[in-house]
Formats: sequence, structure tokens, C-alpha cells
Amino acid sequence: MWKKAVFGTVSASFLGYVVWVSWLSPARHEVEWDVATRVTAVLERTGFSGVVPLVDGRDVELRGEVPSVSEAQRAERIVSMVRGVRVVRANMLVAGEEGLGGGET
Repeated sequence: MWKKAVFGTVSASFLGYVVWVSWLSPARHEVEWDVATRVTAVLERTGFSGVVPLVDGRDVELRGEVPSVSEAQRAERIVSMVRGVRVVRANMLVAGEEGLGGGET
């Protein structure tokens, strides 16, 4: 008799865990979708059509091309103010500044 009670308790616990894990999975995608939608809208409204946000959870990486370093910093600052964004990384190409690395060109 006690074996049935233990098995029932373990089964109910496992079922509860499966339901809990399956609930968390779509929530992350909802957050990503929500953040990506808001970040994309803000970038379009502020004139950064060449910048593409890559969203991973609440972290955003900005990729694309901007005319100057100050514009890259501006895009990063604007995206960091969007509700739900935790971290912003800028990985953008600055147009017109080829050859700024060290060495002779």
C-alpha cells in the first residue's frame, strides 16, 4: 500500500515539474519577441534603417552600418532605454572609416 502512495507522490511531482518547465519555454520566446518588436520599432522611428537587432532573451546585439561612431553610440543608447532590454552590445560597421586600424595602409 505504501508503494502506491510513494509512486503517486513521485508521479505527481514529476508531472508538476514537466508542466512548470513547459510553461517557462514559451515565456522566453514571448519576451524575445516583445523586446525585438519594440527595439525594431524604435530603430525605425529614429532613422536607423541599416541597424539590425539580434535579440537573445533580453540581451540585444546591434549589427549593421552607421555613418559615424557617434551614431553607433546613439543607437546603443536609444536601444538601452527600451523597456525590457537588459544588455546592449554594438557590433556595427562605421561607414567611411576604412583603414583606421594600426599599420600602414
